[in-house]
Formats: sequence, C-alpha cells, structure tokens
Amino acid sequence: MGHRALLAYRRDDADRSTADARDSDDETATYDLHRSHWGGAEFALLDHLSADAPYATDTQFAVDLEPIATDLSLAAIAADHLDFLHHEAFYRVSAAYRTTAFHTVWFGLETDSETVERSETVGHGALVEAVPENSNYLRGWVRGTKATLGEMVDRGVLDPEMARDFLAARVRSWGDNREVILPERHR
Repeated sequence: MGHRALLAYRRDDADRSTADARDSDDETATYDLHRSHWGGAEFALLDHLSADAPYATDTQFAVDLEPIATDLSLAAIAADHLDFLHHEAFYRVSAAYRTTAFHTVWFGLETDSETVERSETVGHGALVEAVPENSNYLRGWVRGTKATLGEMVDRGVLDPEMARDFLAARVRSWGDNREVILPERHR
C-alpha cells in the first residue's frame, strides 16, 4: 500500500497576461489532474515540487507525468475523481508551482456505525487545507466527530444523509481560516 495523492496542476490560461493573474485561484480556474503513489506521505510533495522539479521525478514521491484528466474545476475533481477513502492527500499546484496541500476527509460512516453498511468514497468528503505540523489534531477531530455521528445514526437520532450534512457543515466551520473544498452536492 502506498500513500496515494492526487495533484491538480493549474492550466496556463492564455487570456491572462501576468503570472500573478494565473496564480490566483478562482472558481473558473481549470486544472490537469495527476497522481502520485507515494505523494500523500506526510505531505512530502510540499518540499519537492518547484518550477525546476514540477513532478518531483527524481524522488520517491514522483508524480505521474501523464494526466488522468484535464481541464477540470476543483469542485469537479472533488465530486468525480477524488476517492476520499483511498487518497491520503490532495495538492493544488499554481502556474508558478506554489503548492497547497489538503487533507482528504471521507464522510463515510460504515466503520463508525453498525447500521451503515456501505458509504460512497468518490465525491463523498471534503478537502481541508493542511497545516502539516497540526495534521494529527485534524485527523483525531474527524475520527471523534464521525464516531459521535455514527452513534447518533445507530440510535436513530440522525439518518446517514443528515449525519453527512452535519459533518460537512462542521468541517466547513472547523476550517475557519483554512480553505475547505466540498463537492458541489455538499455545499
């Protein structure tokens, strides 16, 4: 098993005239999607991606050069391509190779509830901007919140959809000054 990561590389927009404009991340920006088998390990690609090494090819965290999809918005990536259970990290890479790392937070409750048998993994979660030195805190917070929600589902207080919506709202509010990206259906 690896430490799988997906990476969204900002497409160079020919209509924009400066690097600063190309690097501003807005909802109309599009990206090419790449994967790395080991790139999710402790957000290691933050230290290995640059204009001189855009795919970290000389490292154990190398990014596949061939994109798996092109010309996508971040919301489309989160909804249709990101497997929140199996991808350990997500990275957004600007046109100038400034890199932002994100935690993948899976909304599935099948391990936290005796009544939920199966949860979707693709498009069923949130991306939370990572602060690598505080990663364990977020992971613990998510585990505790999901355990509580799983218990509430088992007791009939919430149905699984309500629990998911509550988790999405809590992740958005927990993010505070961190960027949070949700698939369109969870916004």
